[in-house]
Amino acid sequence: MKKVLCLVLALVLAVLFGGSALAERVDLPQSGYCVTIPDGMEYSGKRDETDDVDFVWLSYQLGLEIQFAHAKNDRDVSLEAMATVLREDGYDAEIRRVSGINMIVYEGMDPDDDPAEAMKFITYVFLEGDMAQQICFWYANQKAADMTLEIIESITGKD
Repeated sequence: MKKVLCLVLALVLAVLFGGSALAERVDLPQSGYCVTIPDGMEYSGKRDETDDVDFVWLSYQLGLEIQFAHAKNDRDVSLEAMATVLREDGYDAEIRRVSGINMIVYEGMDPDDDPAEAMKFITYVFLEGDMAQQICFWYANQKAADMTLEIIESITGKD
């Protein structure tokens, strides 16, 4: 009887928690901030040594890839100056306040891809001390695009 009761309890717990959208808190590289990423995304690490990206989380099923990167801001360049350079490069970069943090936001697609099939991206850049933090979302569909807003708005200081 105990075995049956344990099995039933295990099945109930699986039903209750198996369908819930678990999420994971991910620390930004060398940062005091973290974001919550949706269940189903997998840590992919660093692509290769020449890549400026610190690490990647991705899900082919969700049609979403998140790239995390950071760089020293040795010259103390302002967000406005960075946004100006992006605008000169053809991006519609603007500064928005996201979860209390001023960030550059710009969108685009890989110019080397066929525009009919290319994944789009939205990138957020913010300053933290002497570092520039970047979170770049590559998305394949509208549902994934909508997730990017939920994820970036989850940004908080580490507990």
